[in-house]
Amino acid sequence: MARTVKTTSTSSGTLVEDRGAAVTASPVSKRTFHLAVTNLKGGVAKTTTAVNVAWGLVDAGMSCLVVDLDMQANATSDLGFDISEVRDNGLNMASVLRGQCDIESILLQYGDTGLWVAPSSKALTDAERMLSSEIGGEKRLSQKLSAVQGRFDVIIFDCGPNLNLLTINALSIADYLIIPVQTEYLAAHGTLSLLDTVAQVRDNYNPGLTILPILPTMYTAKNSQEQATLGELNRLVSDLVPIFEPVPRATVFSKASAAGHPALRASARSKAVATYRDYVKLILKHIRAAQAAQAKAG
Repeated sequence: MARTVKTTSTSSGTLVEDRGAAVTASPVSKRTFHLAVTNLKGGVAKTTTAVNVAWGLVDAGMSCLVVDLDMQANATSDLGFDISEVRDNGLNMASVLRGQCDIESILLQYGDTGLWVAPSSKALTDAERMLSSEIGGEKRLSQKLSAVQGRFDVIIFDCGPNLNLLTINALSIADYLIIPVQTEYLAAHGTLSLLDTVAQVRDNYNPGLTILPILPTMYTAKNSQEQATLGELNRLVSDLVPIFEPVPRATVFSKASAAGHPALRASARSKAVATYRDYVKLILKHIRAAQAAQAKAG
């Protein structure tokens, strides 16, 4: 696979990235935690959340793999990889799910860091359709990921904005679920519908799935409509799942995405970035508690 080098000036300095190397990660023995990021609505900062949480975990010393399960390949492009190249060379999640290659052969490393991505392409739509017609299709992702279990501390699934079989696959093996919700009209009622769907997944596939506090995104505190939406979200949902502090609307995310970097790496001074850092601390608290419980149990 071709390599490309990209240099980007940021508020915190200059980043030089050597991208595009399909490299097999070094195997080590450890438990891998799985996080799914989903919402049945698009444009809610789902990929922004997946990529920035991933970088926050890497910044805390963990290794992290982002599995791009969205045919739009936003997580792939947000980390600066050429989605046309990923499409043309066939080294993507669609090929893995079809059994045309193994997942280790498609992994891309974000610079010289502990952050990796299993890239996506539009072909994922056909792969999902194929799985839908097969017995056991809801377990295919778990089977394909078995080769990299224990090699990463955390695997994050960036799901598409719909409840297709790929999302079911991700929810079926996730330890934790992150639900980003844009503070706009009808968001609260849409979240209730999603929670009902998640309850069905728990009952049928994954009773151990933990829903982390809902993450309101793109929030403008001075906007009365968004204030009302946040209030409605708290009224309808907070008895079921806690609501985290809203992430303020900020241009730092679109700028970082255009540059091919997580905002948490590209910008150190932002209230929105600080909110994501606090959310990462919450995730780390859950992971470390689970690790401690596992160690105590022997």
